[in-house]
Amino acid sequence: GTEADCNANGVLDSCELASGAAFDCNSNGVLDQCDIAAGTSQDCNTNGVPDECEIASGAESDCNGNGIPDSCELASGTAQDCNNNGVLDECDVAAGTSQDCNGNGIPDECEIASGAESDCNGNGVLDSCELANGTAQDCNANGVLDQCDIAAGTSQDCNANGLPDECELAAGTAFDCNNNGVLDECDIASGRSDDCNANGIPDDCDIASGVETDCNGNFVPDSCELAAGTAFDCNANGVLDQCDIAAGTSQDCNANGIPDECEIASGAEQDCNGNGVLDSCELTSGAAFDCNANGVLDQCDIAAGTSQDCNANGVPDECEIAAGTAFDCNNNGVLDECDIAS
Repeated sequence: GTEADCNANGVLDSCELASGAAFDCNSNGVLDQCDIAAGTSQDCNTNGVPDECEIASGAESDCNGNGIPDSCELASGTAQDCNNNGVLDECDVAAGTSQDCNGNGIPDECEIASGAESDCNGNGVLDSCELANGTAQDCNANGVLDQCDIAAGTSQDCNANGLPDECELAAGTAFDCNNNGVLDECDIASGRSDDCNANGIPDDCDIASGVETDCNGNFVPDSCELAAGTAFDCNANGVLDQCDIAAGTSQDCNANGIPDECEIASGAEQDCNGNGVLDSCELTSGAAFDCNANGVLDQCDIAAGTSQDCNANGVPDECEIAAGTAFDCNNNGVLDECDIAS
């Protein structure tokens, strides 16, 4: 009873140890085979060496420190090495050599490689994690990061702000007033639409909505034509002169593109009889005369007293005398018929 023979082979354990026929790798005074047989040591790979000894010697790794060689955990399926680097996935994750952003115990690179998770921008971070932590967005909720939608051309980002145009439209942070599928600001920036008043709205939309008028139908807001000096509103009625003339609300008897009332008001043309018709037009049309060629209508000469019309026939007396249609035989400046009548 003073010597042990734990394997009951009739040979003292001490002798087996001394001869090298048996081992006590953990130095607990019990043959390894007896430790294993008694269950006081595990031998998961059944190589006759207690697991703790293989781990201690470095013959086997135990990266998670659970006392079970990693090779046995892999063999039994209780642990995985999805990237085949010889290290348990949980240890890769714990050491930071693999990321596990969703905390499911599977290295991210393996989920990406298997297609279980997507990484559309190829940055090594699961798209689902980028969405969860707010470092990427999926504004159209199609399951694809916005930046990937844009890169693939499935979403447009004409202003290059990283937001799909359809999301800006849906959120009301951008507009497409002409419904051409392009943000207004991009239509303007590209020159497809003009924005002459610089209000951020394409001119055609300002016109269509009634915010701006385009009375001549040239697709340029009237206010811009006035500001640029390409059109005028001389009577300040808010309507381009050319439109006043076209509509007949202003006359332009000399066809110079300027409403007659403005030429009269500025003194560029005369209207001595105040009938709203330029004197020059009355003369041209034969509606009035200037028989003495003094640049003043005869009726105005008569009204002003600069010409006499003693017989009240609307013709200055000096013109009748000059034309020989009336006479002043006594040269007193009064027509003979008026001398007689008086």
